[in-house]
Amino acid sequence: MSRFLRSAALAALTVAAAGAMASAASAQAYNRLIVFGDSLSDNGNLYAISGQPTSPPYFQGRFSNGRVFTELLGFNAGRYTAGAPVTGSVNYAFGGARTDSSAVPPGMRNQLLAYTGAGGTFGANDLVSILGGANNIFQAVGPASVSPNPTGFIQPVALAAAADINFIVNSVAGAGAGTILVSNLPNLALTPQFNQGPGAPAAPLADYAGTQFNGALLNGLMATAAARPGTNIILLDLYKIGPALVADPGRFGLTNVRDACFNGVTVCASPDSYLYWDSVHPTAAGHRLLAALADDYLYYGDQGAQSAVQAETAFRQREDLLDLASEGLSGREAWEPGSHLTFGAIADSVETDARGVVAAAEATGWGVRGGLDHALSEHMRFGLAATFRKAEVDAGPMAFEVDSYAFDLYAGWRSGGHFINATVGGSIDQYDEITRVTSLTPVIHTGETDGGSVGARIQGGVWFDMGGIGLSPRVAVNYVSTDVNGYIEQGPAAQYAYQDRTVQAASGEVSLRAEGGGGGVSFYVEGGYRDSFGDSSDAVRTGIAANPAHILAREVEDPFGGSLLASAGVEADLGPVNVSFGYRGRFGDAADSHVGAITFRLPL
Repeated sequence: MSRFLRSAALAALTVAAAGAMASAASAQAYNRLIVFGDSLSDNGNLYAISGQPTSPPYFQGRFSNGRVFTELLGFNAGRYTAGAPVTGSVNYAFGGARTDSSAVPPGMRNQLLAYTGAGGTFGANDLVSILGGANNIFQAVGPASVSPNPTGFIQPVALAAAADINFIVNSVAGAGAGTILVSNLPNLALTPQFNQGPGAPAAPLADYAGTQFNGALLNGLMATAAARPGTNIILLDLYKIGPALVADPGRFGLTNVRDACFNGVTVCASPDSYLYWDSVHPTAAGHRLLAALADDYLYYGDQGAQSAVQAETAFRQREDLLDLASEGLSGREAWEPGSHLTFGAIADSVETDARGVVAAAEATGWGVRGGLDHALSEHMRFGLAATFRKAEVDAGPMAFEVDSYAFDLYAGWRSGGHFINATVGGSIDQYDEITRVTSLTPVIHTGETDGGSVGARIQGGVWFDMGGIGLSPRVAVNYVSTDVNGYIEQGPAAQYAYQDRTVQAASGEVSLRAEGGGGGVSFYVEGGYRDSFGDSSDAVRTGIAANPAHILAREVEDPFGGSLLASAGVEADLGPVNVSFGYRGRFGDAADSHVGAITFRLPL
């Protein structure tokens, strides 16, 4: 729970987003907003021509007691009725609008014609919001309810409304819009108009019509997305979030998700605690929730890039185990033929700085290790080790745990002052308790996945005796490849679909080690530098499950890059048992890591 709270707090500060689909390496960024829709998006257009809704108690011509969600997306869209220029952000939505070519209020097809007729165009960095269809259904529910075949009456109405929206989306995409945010309909049966009073018997019919509309809308959007690959069409799923709001309104700061705050005569005492302002429209608090949900959909490419830390964690752990195996073969002490059992424990911590759209991260972990070590002679030695490691990671809005089950083989050769050793190994990585604090805090999505890591290390060097202190310059080459399998989050906001990802790189290092001691106790210190020379890691690719939205790619900077290495340790012979304590630190361009280990060696 503490990790959830820390993640939620950080996410609330970092969720701000800007966004379209520019290049794989850039953040999402929309230049302006164009709005077509009905009363859920109207910022005062209907009021300007009719004086409705009465304001107050409605807020300045909005169908709510505050600003609507399209006004909370970070743009200052002017009203069509106020003569807002078509070259900037502009809102053409009218309360009461149908999806068709109705004249008054202007239907959504006519809204589009009004915009293009005034010279309006669509560009690659434009964001277009399209939401409508409820008015078509509201006007058909009454006649359908008294018809011999209610569902047969209302189904074509819903399908026609969806066809209108799909026509508008296809037209806007064909005209070059970069991103289109299309909202489906919420569960209309949950609104005060249908959840109580005279309208209650029609609730199932309203829900049926809404689901018919939503299904046809999704099918059409999928087809348009395939035909218009230059436009990112994002479906904002309002239907899916409804049950979460109703089931636990307190999580969202609400106490009433059933009744209307304004009953046509009086206003409730605490509008911000209500979801509905009147029989069908959200309060200002409801619109704030809707805008936060929209952000979760609009900026999925950037926010999904946070998952980069998953592969980075397993990659670093594989490097640590290669270093640890090599460490045991590179000391100055002569090898004595024989076999030993080894066992020990590992503890580590990592701090990673923010890198573009990837937030800062912290990881702590521990592990246990056991193995068999055998020296054939004073020149040849080999062994194997099995390791279990667990890491807990807090990475901005994301947190997760990684359990790794690793196996390493190592061998070494030495003659005189010269030595060379090699290690190969692999691990199965299980990512559990993955959580992401969505833009719609406090909604937290969950997930799990798995993957694997493999790696190899070759090190060589030479020892010089400098009056009782041994000095050893050495070089090493490492290669690590980590795969993380794709997965889909579970939760009611935008369900991010993370794609398979591989992080792989080769690196080289140079270091200098000094070692001394006596009387059964020895110590060492070592310093060096490591840098990658062959990084071919994948970009982080994120989509949205069951959504026409594109899979967006984000290149992520290696958190370490060139890094300084610092190691120190002590080893003691305690009768038949040899005990060693070691520390290894790595200090990179954007991350620092610390690993400590204790190892016991028992002769067989």
